[in-house]
Formats: sequence, structure tokens, C-alpha cells
Amino acid sequence: MPIYEFICNKCATPFEELMRNGTKPGCPQCSSNDVRRLLSRFAVHSSSPDMGGKGATKSCSSCASSSCATCH
Repeated sequence: MPIYEFICNKCATPFEELMRNGTKPGCPQCSSNDVRRLLSRFAVHSSSPDMGGKGATKSCSSCASSSCATCH
């Protein structure tokens, strides 16, 4: 089951929810059902050197480090 990110339209609280069968979550702060799903970014983790994981020799695109293991 996927985890989606939401924001409450009533109190602006961001939260994550594990979704089951298209149910609409309620805000954990104010219990409102007036929420909208946010566009989530995803991350991929790999320990393969060719994918930029531990042992990689190329630098990351987001930093000047020579090892992606130090990127945040």
C-alpha cells in the first residue's frame, strides 16, 4: 500500500497517510476531511557503484563530493 502526502485545506497541516482502497484521509490536527494530495518526490537507493551508491567514483550532481554516500 502506498504512502501519500496530504495537506489540510482548513488548517494547512501537512501529513502522510498509508492509503487503502481509495479512502480519503482526515487531518490528524483538526480532523477535517477537506484535504488535498500533494505531488510527492520519491527517492531511489542503490548500493551499486554504477547507480551512484557506496563505492561510486563519480561525483554527485547535487554536490562536489566524490562519493554519493555523503550526499544528503
